[in-house]
Order: sequence, then C-alpha cells, then structure tokens
Amino acid sequence: MVRLPVSGSDSLEHLGAMPTARPARGVRSQPEQEMNLLENSGKDPAAVAEELGVGWDREDGSEEKSTPMGWLALIGILLLILGGWALAKIGKGEAHLESKARKVLEERDQEKLDLEAARVHFERVEELAKSYLEAGTVEEKASYVRHRERVFPLMQEFYQRRDLRPVRLKAIKEYRERAVGNYSFFLLEVELIGERKTKLLFVEDCVDGKPRFDWESEVSYQPMEVSDYLEKKPVEAMDFRVYASLDNFYGFEFADEDRYRCLKLTFRDDEEFLFGYLPKGSVEEPGLAAYLEQGDKNQGQPVLLRLRFLPDTNSRRSVLIEKVVSPRWVLVEE
Repeated sequence: MVRLPVSGSDSLEHLGAMPTARPARGVRSQPEQEMNLLENSGKDPAAVAEELGVGWDREDGSEEKSTPMGWLALIGILLLILGGWALAKIGKGEAHLESKARKVLEERDQEKLDLEAARVHFERVEELAKSYLEAGTVEEKASYVRHRERVFPLMQEFYQRRDLRPVRLKAIKEYRERAVGNYSFFLLEVELIGERKTKLLFVEDCVDGKPRFDWESEVSYQPMEVSDYLEKKPVEAMDFRVYASLDNFYGFEFADEDRYRCLKLTFRDDEEFLFGYLPKGSVEEPGLAAYLEQGDKNQGQPVLLRLRFLPDTNSRRSVLIEKVVSPRWVLVEE
C-alpha cells in the first residue's frame, strides 16, 4: 500500500469541504423551526413558553407550570356548587332545629294547659264531693246523682230503712280514672272528718261536663236484704251487687259440671253468701271467667249479676245467674 503525504490541516480542510445532504425543498426540521420562531418573535423565551403552555426548567431545578383557564373555571364552578350545597344543608339543619324547638315549646304549653284544666276539674270535683257528702235530705243528695229519675225512688225507699247521715270531707286521698264500656268514670277514695275508714265514690264524667255520683255503687244497693232473699227464695230475677270468685261446689239442681260454671258470691258488709251458676257456652261465660281470674281469689271481683232461685229448689244458697249486667257495680245504661 502506498501512503501519500498529506498535512493535518489539509485533511481537515478536505473533510470540511465534503458535501452534506440537503433537506428537501420547503421542509425544515422541527427543532430549527421552533428555534427560528423564538428568534424571530423577539420575545423572552420564558414568556413564549408560558403562552404555549410549556414548562421551562429553572436553574434551581424546580419546574413551574401554568393551569389552563378552562380548568380554573371548572374548579371555580365546583367550589360554588359545594358552597351552595353546604349552605343548603346548614339552612335545612337550622330549620329542623327551629321546628324541633317550636314543637317542644308547643308541647310544654299544652302540658301547662292540661295541668291547669286538671287542677280546675279536681277542684270542681272536690267541691261537688263536699256538697254531696254533706247533704242532709234525700232530695238534696239526689241532685248530685246520675240517673236521678230512676234512682230517686230507690233512695227514698233505702233511707226509710236507714238513716241518712251527712259526713264532712277531709281530703281526696286518691283519684283514679276508670272506663266502663264506652263511658268515662273516675274512682275517688276520700278521707272523712272523724272517720277512720276511707270511703269510695264512683263518679261519671258526664257529657254535659258535670260530674255525677253513682249512689247505687256507693251504698251497694240491693233490691232486698240478703237475709230476706235467702229466706224467701223468690223465683223472679233480681240484680245484686256481689263479689264473685271462681269455685267448684256443684250440687242439687246444679250438679252437672259440664253444664254450669260455679261462682261463689259474697256481699259487702254482710256475712251471707251464695253459689251462683252460669250456663257454660253462654255469651257472658268466657269474658266473666277471664275477668274473675284476674281478681283477688279471697275477696273476688265486683260484679252486678241478675240472679233467681229455681222453682221448688232444695238448696238454700244455689241460684241461677241469668245475666251479667255489668262487670262492676255500676249500671251503665238505664
């Protein structure tokens, strides 16, 4: 191989004269185009970058980016929506609290009205009880009783056999509401001046607003003396106020346990007693049995029963129960 002597400078000049590839006409490379835009604009490169939305690296290595206006608008709208929602919730919460507070105040006002009405009613009942108990004549006492037209003749007959003794009210010891059928009653337990025992008064809260006393239950009114009833054995039906309890004495005309349910009947302020027999399968039998099972087995439950002796009976104390008039001593309807 033959090497021709060439100097170093000549070789460099030779290389620099080597032809380079020309780009196609009308085509400029992208980097060159961008640089020319920056050069021709005469603006600061950083400002141009901000207009184009391009972040430029800073000397401290941090990168600053701008947010497009569309995103800013969207964020603003979202903030407004959230703020409105929060205000709406706060408004509803305040409205709910205000409504609840108003309801509490209304309930308190109603309680005050109810208490005032109860106080007025109690005072009125107390005054009526004083007048009723202190009445010195049958006519005066009858003006405070319920079913006056029917009861007044009974009172006249009753006080022909017993003295009408006025008493003075000391205090109402207890006041209990009682419902008999669809009628409103209340039971008063009263203390009397000079008396050791308390007295029970059954009072109807009548629809005309005036309380009236049930005289028949107060005195335990009976159509005839119990001792006379046992001796005469009348076959006509009569209504008696008794204490009834379930029993198992079956004899004489009522020996069939499958046909009758036996009740022991006692009386207030009287040592006499009867055995009453209620036909099984009657309308009253299930309800009366359930009522008696809830009561005191020794004393029994107060019941108003329609009783009669059978003709030619061999028993002195066995009677047929024709009807359960009332589950208490109150005759509800005339």
